[in-house]
Amino acid sequence: MKVKTKKKKELPKEVEPQNLKALNCFLVLCNNRKKFDKYIKINKIRNKYILDINKMMEEEDILPEEISTSNVFKMLILKKFLMAIDKKKHIYYIPSFQNQSKLSKLFNIKDLIKDTHNFSMLYFYDDYEEGKQPQEILDRIQEFDISQILKDY
Repeated sequence: MKVKTKKKKELPKEVEPQNLKALNCFLVLCNNRKKFDKYIKINKIRNKYILDINKMMEEEDILPEEISTSNVFKMLILKKFLMAIDKKKHIYYIPSFQNQSKLSKLFNIKDLIKDTHNFSMLYFYDDYEEGKQPQEILDRIQEFDISQILKDY
């Protein structure tokens, strides 16, 4: 007796989901850390590594003006990225928008994590007043693998 099996339908190439990796690196755009913490708690996010630049500056006693010139601080950030990659954790990177002239430099992270993580964005829309949004990043939204824009969080 012969059993008929259904042939699996194949999706056209333009409809197939892109090759996403199991881990994500989120560029978190928020002014209020409390909203981000609430997001983490409500969504019960585990297996995470949070890199908060403002908190790191406070811990290391580094002024916002010194961020771009301090090689020690840059090495500390790189070390934390590599540690999160080694531990296979999702990375949530919260940049400091104080005195940061080139927001496009944040896209250098993509080269660092491209083999292990998706490069994603988590944007808290209500955190920014009209005209004060990080427009330089939002103009390049197509470069992210996944984008989440959250309102009323």
